Amino acid sequence: MMKKLTLIAIMMLLGARLYAQGPTLQQKLYYTCKVWGFVKYYHSNVSNCNVNWDSVLVAVLPTIESAANDSEFNDALDTMLAAAGPMALSTTYFPDTLPANLKYNRDWGWIDTSASVLRSDVQIQLDTIRNNFRPHTECWVENNDYTTSYEGWLIFPYDNPELNVNTTTSYPDEHHRLLMFFKYWNVVRYFYPYTYILDTPWNTTLNNYVLEVANVNNAQSLYKLYLKIATELNDVHVFGLTYSSEYQQLPGFYLPYIRLQYVDGQYVVVNSLVAGVNIGDAIISVDGQTTAQWEDSLRPYYSSGNLSVFRRDVCSDILGRQNNGAHETLVVEDNSGTYHTVTATCVNWYTGDPSFFQNYIYPADSLNTIKWTTLSCDIGYVNMGNLQDSNVNQMYNDLRNKSAIIFDIRNYPNGTAWDIANLMYPSHRAFSKLTTPDVTYPGTYYWYYDSLGSNANPSAYTGKVIILMNEQTQSQAEFSCMILGAMPGAVKVGSQTAGADGNVSYWNLSQDLYTGFTTLGVFYPNGDSTQRIGIIPDTVVYATKAGIRAGDDEVLDKALSIAGCTLQANSFRAPANAVKVYPNPATDEVTVEVTATLTGAEFISIFNTVGQKMYSAPMQFNKQTIRVGNFAAGVYILQFTGANGEKKTVKVIKE
Repeated sequence: MMKKLTLIAIMMLLGARLYAQGPTLQQKLYYTCKVWGFVKYYHSNVSNCNVNWDSVLVAVLPTIESAANDSEFNDALDTMLAAAGPMALSTTYFPDTLPANLKYNRDWGWIDTSASVLRSDVQIQLDTIRNNFRPHTECWVENNDYTTSYEGWLIFPYDNPELNVNTTTSYPDEHHRLLMFFKYWNVVRYFYPYTYILDTPWNTTLNNYVLEVANVNNAQSLYKLYLKIATELNDVHVFGLTYSSEYQQLPGFYLPYIRLQYVDGQYVVVNSLVAGVNIGDAIISVDGQTTAQWEDSLRPYYSSGNLSVFRRDVCSDILGRQNNGAHETLVVEDNSGTYHTVTATCVNWYTGDPSFFQNYIYPADSLNTIKWTTLSCDIGYVNMGNLQDSNVNQMYNDLRNKSAIIFDIRNYPNGTAWDIANLMYPSHRAFSKLTTPDVTYPGTYYWYYDSLGSNANPSAYTGKVIILMNEQTQSQAEFSCMILGAMPGAVKVGSQTAGADGNVSYWNLSQDLYTGFTTLGVFYPNGDSTQRIGIIPDTVVYATKAGIRAGDDEVLDKALSIAGCTLQANSFRAPANAVKVYPNPATDEVTVEVTATLTGAEFISIFNTVGQKMYSAPMQFNKQTIRVGNFAAGVYILQFTGANGEKKTVKVIKE
């Protein structure tokens, strides 16, 4: 009996000691973030900005952090709640009739759970707020009325810019860094429509990163930390919207004149102006790291919903560096399987030749600049990346009697699919179902269907609609696939799209840090989701290295076959001798010869490998000679610009 009493006494002492230790700093910051954000959007005073809620947090954080036990921590939370003032008590009944899939961001488990470190009196105060909340216009978040230049779906009037600091000149102290993070985490918690399909639960992300935010020790590390946090949203829109105006995104902005595509399990060259690197070569390593090692090093900083879009972005960035003129060592595998080591020079793509670095590569290169045309076999073809609203009626008049129209959406369209559908649809029909955040009731959404067309449409298209897609097809491009894909019998050809559809919202974290996310949930009318999945092709076709080397477009080939045409896409390529440049290599002079009649203001420009323009002049005759004797020996890029804006680039070697 004595031993039993002694054991009980020891257990009670140990329990008292553990209780006295109280919650960890990580737990305290975790719960403070959730309480602060909940009160921000749900308390009658705070949600109407009658309280400077940011200042309340910054003022209470020192007490939160120094709290030695549960009681002191909850006392600090009680002080914060008291600063909010009394919650207005409602006199009306508010039924909770929303289905579960429209309120998955309205999470109360952290209040109710028995494992919570929240004291019962604090829980009661939070319950009072929850039970008396009624949907109302809030000061913190609004639907955009588009009367200003700000174009995000949601706007955050008191969170944009969030902090009156520039992290590169006035680095936020710990408590303002936590304020920044708490704001960010709660905006996502209540208004991001896809928290339910994250690889890592958003609560876990809060728990995992809150101490890192508190302890990060310089501005650049803070920026990199936010890239990692944003990656947890599994949304490629987030990747593009999270950036710093002071720091380059990893691994850098400057690129050599090489374009890549992930093909047959390798990063394959689809365009090159670098000596020793040819179309169809595969990149084996860059600066001593294999492409798999580069993927591993970049993955923590790249938000993406699927592997296809991740590798698409790696294609753009694996060769990037932080400095203009930087040299990098490439190991490339040629057509015979032989490895070669090549040195490439990085340039500022924007001031060099931005057209070279466009995302959209069409092996049938004559299709790069056209808006629409009739291919052999009398098949219509529309390049949705070039077609403008003002062209839609004429395009449809030209192509409406074709047996098939191929809509190429391996690009980013100009918002033309809506007008096309209204001309083509045989009847009024829904093509998507959207979830929209309810800004009067944070954490909830409402459905609406999107539809186009009119019944008994006299201009309805009766031929076959074929849609081309790949990993470049993102956002509005994916939505355009859904619109055109609602045509009866439409066939989608290609590969997995980016899986990031729906309008975005974006705002400042500070004066030089920016972020955002997809804000509308996009589904098919039957409820099937598109986020992370993308648009699923009916016929899956990938590019191959053999096709790239041959200048063939296998996706377009398949579309032509479906349309009943036996010709291959490379029959539509521009003639190789449309622009001739000789001699090449050159010593004193180089001649540019155009094999077609000049139709207007053609230009010739020559750039060195760091993007400096060495020569520029109009092309006045079909054959023109340029002196290059004073150029240093090396590789140069000659760019011919036609009267219609079409550009052709040729690599010139000066001996």
